[in-house]
Amino acid sequence: RARTMRTSWEVGDALMQHVIGYDLARGLHIIAVIAWVAGLLMLPRFYAYITSSQSGGELEQTMLKAAKNLRAIILTPSLIVAWAFGIFLFATYLVSDWARPFPELVAAVPHWFWGKLILVLGLSGYHGFLSAEGRKLAAGQRRHSERYWRLMSEIPFLVAIAVVLLATLEP
Repeated sequence: RARTMRTSWEVGDALMQHVIGYDLARGLHIIAVIAWVAGLLMLPRFYAYITSSQSGGELEQTMLKAAKNLRAIILTPSLIVAWAFGIFLFATYLVSDWARPFPELVAAVPHWFWGKLILVLGLSGYHGFLSAEGRKLAAGQRRHSERYWRLMSEIPFLVAIAVVLLATLEP
C-alpha cells in the first residue's frame, strides 16, 4: 500500500477545521454558559450576605470583594464567551444555505430558537442588573432585603431550565 504524503497546507487545513469545528464551539459554548449561570446563581447570595451584614464590617468587605471578583473573573468573561460562541453557532446554522435571501434564512430559523434567544437576552439583562446593584451595594446603598436577594438567586436556574429544554427538545 502506498501512503500519500499530506502537504503542510492540507495538515493546516485539517487542524483548523478541527480547532474551529462546530462540536468544539458547541462544547465551549456550553462550558461558558455553565460558568455564567453558576455565577448568576452565586452573586445574589453574596448580595444577601452583604445586605444582612453590619455596614462597614469585615463580612461586608469580604463579600463585596468576593462579588466584585466573581463579576470580573467569572461572570463577565463567561458572558462574552457564551455570546461569542452562541453567535458563531447560529452563524454556522445560517451559512448552510447562504445562497438564500437573508429574510428567508431568518424565516427558516425554528420558532423555539427565538424563544431561547429572548430568554438569553433577558438573562443578559439580569446580569447587567446584578452588576449595577453590586456597584450600589459597594457604595453603601442597601435598597433590597436579604430575602429579596435569596429569591432573586433562583431566577437564573428557572431561565436555564427553560433554555436547556428549548434547545434539547426543539419544540
